[in-house]
Amino acid sequence: MKEYPVTIFYLELTSDEWAETNMTTDTSISFYEVDHSEIALARDLYMRVGREWYWTDRYDWSLGKWRDRVCESNVSLWVMQNDIEILGYYELELCQNDVEVSYFGLLPDAIGKGFGKYMLEDVFRRSFHDLNACRVWLHTCTLDHHQALPNYQSRGMQIYKKESHVQYIPDGWDIPTDVK
Repeated sequence: MKEYPVTIFYLELTSDEWAETNMTTDTSISFYEVDHSEIALARDLYMRVGREWYWTDRYDWSLGKWRDRVCESNVSLWVMQNDIEILGYYELELCQNDVEVSYFGLLPDAIGKGFGKYMLEDVFRRSFHDLNACRVWLHTCTLDHHQALPNYQSRGMQIYKKESHVQYIPDGWDIPTDVK
């Protein structure tokens, strides 16, 4: 394993700060919740989306461990698709009045086409309306796509904490180009 220094940004949006009136719409995009029987899909999306961004914490999970996570009563996994294909997914975890966006990402072919804003707005809609959250939070880091942090901030999320961290990159994975 290789060590790579990263900066982690923690962002939040409260229900008082959320402006639903600024929401964008695209009728070709829809969202559906991953059913508890679709464990392999959950694992596949995590791996296909996350490899590019060095998501490693669940990479070696068994299907049983994935099943346990997806079946937790306070966890939901949502897929964004258009008329043709899956574009990305996100995972929500409700804890009291807070919703953590545990994972949020687009598939490689969907990156750079503006889909991230639709998915983030669906996160807010679902969290504040359906789950009655008072606060939505997530974290991103300097290994994420260069538009991730600006997307979160342009939708009203504010950084409330920043910290330095070391990301371990598995042997055989490419390392970020700025440290080669």
